[in-house]
Amino acid sequence: MTRLELAACVALGVIGVYSTSFGPAMSILARDFGVSLDRAGLLLTVLFLGSIVASAGVAVRLHRFDPRLFTGAGLLLVAAGTAGIALAPDWQAALASVAVTGLGGGLMDAGAHTIVARVSLDVARGINRLNVCFAAGAVAGPLLSGGVLAIDGGGRPLVYLVIAALAAASAVLMLTAGPIEPGALRGAGSHPGAAHPGMSRLAWMMGGVLFLYVGAEFGLGSWVASYTEQEFDAGILAGGAITAGYWGALMAGRLVSGALFSNGVPARTVLLGSIAAGMVASGGIAAANEHLALAVVAAFATGLAFGPIWPAAMAIAAQGRSSSAPAAMVTIGNSGGFVFPWFQGRLLVSAGATTGIALSAALCLLMLGVAWWALRRPAQPAAMRR
Repeated sequence: MTRLELAACVALGVIGVYSTSFGPAMSILARDFGVSLDRAGLLLTVLFLGSIVASAGVAVRLHRFDPRLFTGAGLLLVAAGTAGIALAPDWQAALASVAVTGLGGGLMDAGAHTIVARVSLDVARGINRLNVCFAAGAVAGPLLSGGVLAIDGGGRPLVYLVIAALAAASAVLMLTAGPIEPGALRGAGSHPGAAHPGMSRLAWMMGGVLFLYVGAEFGLGSWVASYTEQEFDAGILAGGAITAGYWGALMAGRLVSGALFSNGVPARTVLLGSIAAGMVASGGIAAANEHLALAVVAAFATGLAFGPIWPAAMAIAAQGRSSSAPAAMVTIGNSGGFVFPWFQGRLLVSAGATTGIALSAALCLLMLGVAWWALRRPAQPAAMRR
């Protein structure tokens, strides 16, 4: 792995840390800013809105340039935004800081995937490795926020200043990694400024899968702590540990999918099997009722099943080698984070914790239908069709 790929992996790890820190912190953020729990969920909506705007900019225009530069710029924006969250005096300042963080995250997410798609010898394994690093960060995020806030309910500044420092240090690593060498580029049309084919029908369908997947994955990761607090009277520390366990299981799932790719298992087989398993496991969380241990086991099983979905769908979409495809896929996928986690929070507050958490299983059912429809027959790239 080159230094540039390492920097991309670190950037994805930073996204994992800050994005999952909100789960255990949600009740504290609601208290600090004087809003209800479901209104605090708007922070997630604003976070993903910023990410969508930035990654769409990469898909439309910035993919022509060195991704190292806009990924580094994204890390600096995340550093500024998370410092703003730490020091925000009111709700409006918090929303603005989260928006800046989301913009930076969108640049980082699209940039890191673009780097790997351009330079990795094996794109499927490279994307999988990249997203293992996201999952590792996603384990650290709730442990950091849950642990600090359980000890000190006023520890919000410490949590987000630590994340800001991490993002700033990662920006230095990215910006000093050196540009992409022309000889390292993989695939036709993958270099900056080159003409590239349009996204295939299959890539668009995989975008639909990721739209539903991010809603299910991030929604569950963001609200499982609140679910255990409401349904089982678990505290902030327990909620943070359960959230970290969910993301840890997701990381394990991505290690498993990496091994499957290495052994020649087709990405489409991995994708369909993972979605089906995720649907069953996430339904088990909602069915746990008063049994906390069963809910925790089901949450971990869901994370394990969810792990391979993103890298498998991204690998399938990358088959057409469109240079804008990675950023476009990130944009479409993150749109699910804009729509569903906020709605899940509203359901959790208004219709009960069990109904709210069951949304993840419903999204898996829809995801399975879209994936099966997309993969029932091979699809040609758009440039080859008349």
